[in-house]
Amino acid sequence: MQEDDKLYYFPVPEITLKDLLDWQDPDERSQCHLVRLNAKNDLKSTTHGNIKMYQKCFGNTVIINDKEIALFRIGKEVFAIQAKCPHLGGPLHLADIEELSTGKMAVKCPWHKWTFDIASGICVTPKDRNLIAKTFPVRVDNLGQIRVGFDSFGPSAFAEMDF
Repeated sequence: MQEDDKLYYFPVPEITLKDLLDWQDPDERSQCHLVRLNAKNDLKSTTHGNIKMYQKCFGNTVIINDKEIALFRIGKEVFAIQAKCPHLGGPLHLADIEELSTGKMAVKCPWHKWTFDIASGICVTPKDRNLIAKTFPVRVDNLGQIRVGFDSFGPSAFAEMDF
């Protein structure tokens, strides 16, 4: 039995592959859109009426299986990583994606610029830090439906059960 067979894959609601901006596509790299966010840190912001809007490029955040997860697309691959930076809780879904000198891809937290390998979650910078951002396996089917893998069910899966 393979390790992947032991996982439960949950569908990502309302987001498919085509809904995620592709970091590898030069046209999409130049795009960005605005999101509403309740944050007070150093993200670029504009004000529309009473709502503060923050510039966001590649990440999307979703709640699946009781976990807040950031999704990123690079080509046809989708990566899932915890939405909050393990350093001080910065919004990783607003992170920049960058290519490392090793050829690997990483996300850089917008708060303190800590960088994490997007596939493994291992902290790349600052060096010699033992923090790891939790990553999740992702499957994308032929229709672009995204599923994120977990090794167990979250508490809400049993909330309606009458034992």
